[in-house]
Amino acid sequence: MPTYPLELTEEQENRAVRVHREAVVIDCSSVVKAEPGHIDRARTGGITATNHTVTHPNADLPQALREINEYRRWIEANPADVLLATKPEHIHEAKKTNREAVIFGPQNTEFLGTDVATVDTVYDLGIRVMQLTYQRQNWVAGGCGEQRDGGLTGFGREVVSRMDELGIVVDLSHCGHTTGFDAIAASRNPVIFSHAHPYRLAPHIRAKQDDLLRALAEGGGVIGITALSTFLYDPDNLDERPGLGSFVAHLQYLIDLIGIDHVGIGLDFDETINRETWMESAKAWPELYKWNFDDRRARELTNSAEAGNITRALVAAGFTDDQIRKILGENFLRVFEQVWGTAR
Repeated sequence: MPTYPLELTEEQENRAVRVHREAVVIDCSSVVKAEPGHIDRARTGGITATNHTVTHPNADLPQALREINEYRRWIEANPADVLLATKPEHIHEAKKTNREAVIFGPQNTEFLGTDVATVDTVYDLGIRVMQLTYQRQNWVAGGCGEQRDGGLTGFGREVVSRMDELGIVVDLSHCGHTTGFDAIAASRNPVIFSHAHPYRLAPHIRAKQDDLLRALAEGGGVIGITALSTFLYDPDNLDERPGLGSFVAHLQYLIDLIGIDHVGIGLDFDETINRETWMESAKAWPELYKWNFDDRRARELTNSAEAGNITRALVAAGFTDDQIRKILGENFLRVFEQVWGTAR
């Protein structure tokens, strides 16, 4: 598998810098650490918008509300650097003003309990993307970590319907296979896998099968490729830490399977995790945390400051400017414009 970024010619390097500077770059899944370091990394990497996991996946409603409030206060305290994205215009504004648009996108619906009216509450607080499950079964649907995925529940259909009505993007990254099909069929809007990868290249409980990927694309949805070693690994070289070559290979596989309009990036950087919490998670989910803490991310893509390497790799791999812009952000932006445009 080729290694990226390759040695680019001066012309290629200049082209990569130009395309990345001009593009709307959307990282469709990361956990933002509310600190100056994050702002520096995002600005260095040219990140226009980040879909931020605003609540802990296992949060109940009081905890979720506290966490949403904390991030709203952080955004309000740093208006020159970040803004809350609740409509597509905010992403365009961030691009024009050299700021980062932060999208609130929790990775679970656990905090909803069994009250669909809470969807309205969190919408009013700024949530615009919401993942239905996080590995496990909840009141809404089945997770990819369950031995049996019962699919979308009756309550789950109510939740998806209300998300459609309000204009909240349905995210199925950690959902089970049956749940994925059910939610795609139930939603009148495109849905996303904000951060996932194709099962055919790297088998994993978090990977998506080809038939589900085709269904996603047929509904107008988008999948974001992650930058985690656990998902980009080479089955034939299990001890080799993956790099940009694997990232590009996953993108190319998806483009061949479902088309250039349905792929993006969801780097899955958790800036809040440390070595201790990583080891705790590794004990609970050994299949998800095979790599050690230092090697948990792909080479050349270890934090958002290195996002420009994606563009360099795509230039080296022969992608056109239009294709690169779609991958970097235009595809996810199209979904946001369509779904958020249905808002009341």
